[in-house]
Amino acid sequence: MIYTKAELEALADVLRRHPQVLIASDDMYEPIRWEDEFYNIATIAPDLYDRTIVLNGVSKAYAMTGWRIGYAAGPAKLIGAMKNIQSQSTSNPTSISQVAAEAALNGPQDVLQPMIEAFKRRHDLVVNGLNEIKGISCLPADGAFYAYANIRPLIRAKGLKSCTEFSEWLLEETGVAVVPGDAFGLGGFMRISYATADEVLVDALTRIKNAADSIEGVDAAIASIEAEKTA
Repeated sequence: MIYTKAELEALADVLRRHPQVLIASDDMYEPIRWEDEFYNIATIAPDLYDRTIVLNGVSKAYAMTGWRIGYAAGPAKLIGAMKNIQSQSTSNPTSISQVAAEAALNGPQDVLQPMIEAFKRRHDLVVNGLNEIKGISCLPADGAFYAYANIRPLIRAKGLKSCTEFSEWLLEETGVAVVPGDAFGLGGFMRISYATADEVLVDALTRIKNAADSIEGVDAAIASIEAEKTA
């Protein structure tokens, strides 16, 4: 989910009433979005600059996972305190990584477009494929390369206690690895990364569908969950 301009403006209004709150804006996936202009709390509310820190890096947009380069921008006093801690614990990015990150950030940015288009294509493939599976529903994302699918009916029909248990069962049953939503505060969901080849995703979706179709009582589970919503 990407916060809209209106949502950020509303958050800024709340934060102005709570001057003791430090604001962190995680912009790691900034370029990987399908629509709309990019906004963050710093661009929406410059009056909050003095307590806003922006976090970013090169691992996502520039496919440099493992190069271990991230950066922060914020008030000089806060950045100075961060440097005092960081310089004694994790001040070890290689010179090669630093030069590569500089080249990525300062070089032509049009090289990102083919990657973004590929992610959008894979996003549509995965979201549409998941929504064709009984017991799974998945809302479209605004960017990045993850799909969060609601699997509560399958968990209930299978007689499992959590999405973690379902993810473990799915891995054992199909060889498809997903991340349980519990890790992100989304119980009853699973996360699928589509940062891989289309044919791999098609194979994974087929396996997930076959596994879901093998579960009995999915219709009843769907009905009971819907009934609980209106109770």
